[in-house]
Amino acid sequence: MRDIRTADGDDLDALRRLETRCFDLDAQSRRSLRHLLTRANATVRVVDGDDGLLAGAVLLFRRGTRSARLYSVAVVPEARGGGLARRLLADAERLAAARGCRRLRAEARLGNTASRALFAAAGYRERACLPGYYPGGEAGIRLEKEL
Repeated sequence: MRDIRTADGDDLDALRRLETRCFDLDAQSRRSLRHLLTRANATVRVVDGDDGLLAGAVLLFRRGTRSARLYSVAVVPEARGGGLARRLLADAERLAAARGCRRLRAEARLGNTASRALFAAAGYRERACLPGYYPGGEAGIRLEKEL
């Protein structure tokens, strides 16, 4: 089983490759990833593979609130179905709780049944439909779990 670790500036190129492999329309730019790694109130967690990153998750924190937001979970196509997303989700919940957060929020594409099933199995509730939320006009769904 591969370990989850916190990404740093040396992971920038690998994170960008992971994003472009996993997301067609809304991959994070290099600039955005650099900001998440260095300046944002965020934690980026990754799982290494033999030829680069297998998976990653971005967890955002907002000062003055008891909520965290799971901004992104990405798993390369050949590693899907092996439990990496589930492990990253549990890791994000643990980190958010350790920072005093009482709930974790996320969004998923309305048509992404695998992602929605992952969140449902982990105890998330679908809170709101988000029409036109994603690039290309696809609707999203807001998810939330009390920690």
